[in-house]
Amino acid sequence: MKILMLFSHPWRGGRAGGAETHVIQLMQELSLRGHTIVFVACASKTEVEGMPPGVTAEYRLPFRSLNPFDQIKVYRELKEIVRQHGIEIIHAHHRTAGNFAEFIFRGTQVPYVITVHDIWHRAPLKSLHGRFLRRIIAVSGFIQRGLTEKFGFAEEQVRVIHNGVDPARIEKASDEEAARIRDNFGVAGEVVFSLVARITESKGHYDLIEALRLLPRELNYKCLIAGEGKDKKKLQALVARYGLSGKVVFCGFQANIPALMKASDVILLPSHREPFAVTIVEGMFSRRPLLVSASGGTPEAITNDREGIVFPVRDVAALAKGIELLVSDPALRRRLGEEAYRTAHRRFLLSRMVDDTEAYYAEIVRAAAKAHQPR
Repeated sequence: MKILMLFSHPWRGGRAGGAETHVIQLMQELSLRGHTIVFVACASKTEVEGMPPGVTAEYRLPFRSLNPFDQIKVYRELKEIVRQHGIEIIHAHHRTAGNFAEFIFRGTQVPYVITVHDIWHRAPLKSLHGRFLRRIIAVSGFIQRGLTEKFGFAEEQVRVIHNGVDPARIEKASDEEAARIRDNFGVAGEVVFSLVARITESKGHYDLIEALRLLPRELNYKCLIAGEGKDKKKLQALVARYGLSGKVVFCGFQANIPALMKASDVILLPSHREPFAVTIVEGMFSRRPLLVSASGGTPEAITNDREGIVFPVRDVAALAKGIELLVSDPALRRRLGEEAYRTAHRRFLLSRMVDDTEAYYAEIVRAAAKAHQPR
């Protein structure tokens, strides 16, 4: 099948977030199964070198431009790309790409599907989207419910396909790499909690620091905060003000997340709003227990006292209690980590995500062909 993959947010390549990681893995796996992938991403000031693996042709277009002439240009160029490469289905990621996919469908009859990685909070006229757009993949049941309740989509328009991870990518991290990370960040015998996320209030970083403030000073732990973000300096200042600099390490951007997780004892995610984080699944495949808030799609992966500890969103005291419990009970950490690993293999394999996506493509293409058969 010839697939056009549209990504309308700025493409960060090697500094990929959850949506980019999803698309990179999906394109690579689909290409290994014999599909042809044409990739179109948003043009940005920071150009990313090299095509993603599995892609046969790549284009950059000004999806985010507010100039109507740029919008017309994008439409025309996409239509030509569809014609030139004989595209059979368009897979759009994010709302802007989905809007263009709908217009291309109207001009070419090439069907499409849109993956929604997070609820479209800033979208105007929310309730009309279900009338305008057609087929949706939601990465969690939480997103599916949001689309049906607020955006006017019928349940049959939205298919839930959870994010998946290739366990081989996680398991290839060596003990030596993990040991180097612990050495680099001054970890000795402490229990290591790692938070891998963009540093913003919505990811719960401030809640974490407030929780650490409640813990006994002698508690034997260290928190690694991996990632960058607009709140980093403010968060660093808060850590210093609370006298927690010996407990919290800001690791910056980390390219080797599997090794970081292997260097950790617990994976943290205290988000206020989490559609369905790839980080959670990576932590599960790392055989690490999860300490997470009950936000968005997270409870679809983690059950309290099974794969980890789940606490109420913004409940700083409960977060502190979870940290103290996991520091003091290595047997509990092992039990939760092993169960997380088993659940990940049962439910969140990358191969399963690709199977489900591939099957949905075939269903959509068949339905489009049937709709255009002469009667």
